[in-house]
Amino acid sequence: MRPPLKFLPLLLGLGLAAPSLEKAETLFKAGEYGKAALAYEEVLLQDYGRLEAHLGLGVALFRAGRLEEARFAFDQMARVFPDRYEGHFNLGQVYLRLGKPAEAVEAFQKAVSLRPTEEAYLGLAAALTQAGRAKEAAEALKKGLTGERSPAYRLALAQALYAAGSRAEAVPVLYGLLNQDPKRAEAWELLARILAEEGLKERALRELDRGLAQVEGKGKARLLLRKALLSDNPEPLLKEAYALDPSLWEAAFLLGQARLRAGDARGSLSYLLAAYRASPEPEVARALAGAYLRLGDFKNAYRYAEEAGPPGAFLKAQAAYALGRKEEALGLLEGNGSPEAQALRGTILLELGRAEEAVALLRPLYEGGRDPQLGSNLAAGLLALRRYGEAELVLREVLGRLPREASAWYNLGLALRALGREGEAERALRQAAALGSKEAQALLGR
Repeated sequence: MRPPLKFLPLLLGLGLAAPSLEKAETLFKAGEYGKAALAYEEVLLQDYGRLEAHLGLGVALFRAGRLEEARFAFDQMARVFPDRYEGHFNLGQVYLRLGKPAEAVEAFQKAVSLRPTEEAYLGLAAALTQAGRAKEAAEALKKGLTGERSPAYRLALAQALYAAGSRAEAVPVLYGLLNQDPKRAEAWELLARILAEEGLKERALRELDRGLAQVEGKGKARLLLRKALLSDNPEPLLKEAYALDPSLWEAAFLLGQARLRAGDARGSLSYLLAAYRASPEPEVARALAGAYLRLGDFKNAYRYAEEAGPPGAFLKAQAAYALGRKEEALGLLEGNGSPEAQALRGTILLELGRAEEAVALLRPLYEGGRDPQLGSNLAAGLLALRRYGEAELVLREVLGRLPREASAWYNLGLALRALGREGEAERALRQAAALGSKEAQALLGR
């Protein structure tokens, strides 16, 4: 939605220029923006009322990436020439780049009042959208809509209406745009999205097919991606989209996720890494961390979980634990109330010798679902606290669900020995040894 920086052709219609202004223009045209800025400053030193020098200085600084200096230059231009459209418009553009949407809105509103051009309305809408004022952005574009507006303007209006929650109002705008420009992929995609969100999935798919018959190249890839999201069999569509546009990270990401869900962590990596190279989104980094965890590559799992930010905290804790950094993992799990995180926290507390904390954490988790793995860990904590009777009860429940769990038989043997029930303990330990428990075998002298 952000239009290009606007500037007047230098020296246009202003008669013969001073030699220093000609020098500045020559440097500007040669792409020597830093030197051009110095030359424009020399002109302003001689005459601060030269419009061309103010404009040239601001654009040269903008092109050089010196945004704060460009902001000051255009602010000065707007003050010296308050009735000139270009200063206010360009000032709005710079504020957008600086991430200051409130200031950009003010500048674009002034530009619109001086000259209600398409680009000024687009700039105003971009600033309002960046400021989180989607409804006002849509209203601004509706106000500026005329029969002469371009397809790009109409698309921006439809997008603003959609962002403002006015989906139904965006539909006639999109159909009008597609009548005018049927090859505009963004319009087909947004139309399909709206129709699907309105519960008209089949119609959305039909419109996508019509769009696919019109659009080529990367635009077609985006339509295939949208169709895949609505399809019961998305993989062939995702592969076709990815083949048309390898930079389409969403298609690569979804293909990688499909491989992960199918249990093929190694097969997911090529897609996920391609998606990450194209766009290092947190969700892609998180998926990569999950894939590397499954493959036992804990260093890479930790790296990508860290790249994922807060959404990757649990995966980062899992990787840290696997790398032996238990205290770090414990800190990462702080405040995470999910059952999986709490279960891992309980395991780490047990391994750190903090059995009482572990039992207090694991008991309600186990009672909430009777998960055998949680039960095994809870029983281990109870054994460490010498609460042998409670441990026996939990272990018998665990073995009722997992009768071939060697560690549970071993711990049951220890509990029974501590309770003085040697015969039962011997039988439990022999069962553990038969199932492969090295600890039981050593205890029995095998």
